[in-house]
Amino acid sequence: MKDDIAHIMLDLETWGIMPGCAIRSVGAVVFDPQGEGHGETFYRNVLDRSCWVAGLTVDKSTVAWWENQSKEAQEVFANDPKPIASVVSDFHAFIAKLEQVHPWCQGSGFDTSIWEAVARAVGRPIPWKFWNLRDTRTAYHLAGLDERSVPRTGIVHNALDDAIHQVKCVQAACKILRKR
Repeated sequence: MKDDIAHIMLDLETWGIMPGCAIRSVGAVVFDPQGEGHGETFYRNVLDRSCWVAGLTVDKSTVAWWENQSKEAQEVFANDPKPIASVVSDFHAFIAKLEQVHPWCQGSGFDTSIWEAVARAVGRPIPWKFWNLRDTRTAYHLAGLDERSVPRTGIVHNALDDAIHQVKCVQAACKILRKR
């Protein structure tokens, strides 16, 4: 990884699928797409009420979807939730100590778009340049990688566990692409 570029995998657990929805948690991992493993991590649970006060919304179909997810995935949200403004401030501080952030997410129109709407809702600037956004699914497609082939650890739909898994998948895709 170039010294002046910081790749970060971002994963959100949300109350919807569109920008402007409330978020439940944020997980992020610093990593080198060409390397192995990962660096520093970030994780916060969000106090639901603080999202609603900020004008962020809840989608009924997403509420129903969460009701069908594992007990382990749902229980984590009760662990030390913080107000959304505090979570945004903490995450932006995490990013601020890095140079030229390249945020990755699973789907170019999901996590970063939702985070940008959340940041705006609490009066904070966007913490990255739009031209630095990266999409995991594009990397998987170019490499011919089925992400289900990469061994999974942790809890599915835990933002940090999902981000770590996505890092492993991007690294596997980059490894395939280097061999070509």
